[in-house]
Amino acid sequence: MSRHSLSITSQILAVLPVFDAAARHGSFTRAARELGITQGAVSRRIQNLEEQLGLVLFSRQGKTLALTQDGLLLSQKAKSALKLVEDLEHELKGSVSGQLRIGTLPSLANLWLMQRIKGFTQAYPAISIDLVTIPADFSAGHKDPVNWDPSSVDVALTVGRGSWSALESYRICEEEMVLVCHSSLLGDAQPKSLRDLLVFPRLVHSTRLGSWDYWAEAHKLSSYLPGDTSLSFEHFFMVLEAARQGLGLALLPSVLIENDLEDGTLSEPIPARHMTGNAYYMVASSAAWRRPAVTALREHLAHKP
Repeated sequence: MSRHSLSITSQILAVLPVFDAAARHGSFTRAARELGITQGAVSRRIQNLEEQLGLVLFSRQGKTLALTQDGLLLSQKAKSALKLVEDLEHELKGSVSGQLRIGTLPSLANLWLMQRIKGFTQAYPAISIDLVTIPADFSAGHKDPVNWDPSSVDVALTVGRGSWSALESYRICEEEMVLVCHSSLLGDAQPKSLRDLLVFPRLVHSTRLGSWDYWAEAHKLSSYLPGDTSLSFEHFFMVLEAARQGLGLALLPSVLIENDLEDGTLSEPIPARHMTGNAYYMVASSAAWRRPAVTALREHLAHKP
């Protein structure tokens, strides 16, 4: 097969999922909705497919869309091809095996990773997971010290700036602090500004003592931030639980409170988010990154923001 023919074949294979969706729905619009692309993109890809094959695949009469005889034949073949690829994908995933020792921060494990481990173990049943916690040093500012033993884990999930010496890192997401509270904290009060909110107790993360100061500086509130605090906690999962109990205002990473914001357990009394400059990373040695199980975890987490 010539390189040109191979290129055309690759293009045809790439558009089969689009054709299959359009054939199943009998609608470019519904196919576009399923695939997360525009109706125009579906139409153009089907048109290109028809031109490459020299066939008319759909008959169009007004808003009605139906498969032609050629289209029906291709639809049957497309289903078989896509099923073959899907079976092969599952077979390859099942072949990835071994133990994967993951070191992570306690709050990241409790509030983020646990929700994603189930899907990972279902996709890769032959991988055995060993989850342990690792320490972190937030006093170093812009530096990223390695406070865990890299040889004791296959991969670490932590927060920092992505500059761990002698290790390779993959950024999962940026760290964005969100000001939240439980509705019971405000009672009948109706604060109109961030300054009005500062009369309420603040919940402090004791190992990231500068969080409130950085937030206040970002919102030009440094001179209004009270110096006294009544409650401090070592981990974000403790801060979160205190906020759920209505004990005070909390600054929490958005990645850790997605569910609480979605179900209304916590809310933003006044939107005042702040990017810290940190991000959440997967960190491992270059040798570990070559392991199929580590690559599988990275790809899984990349699709589960």
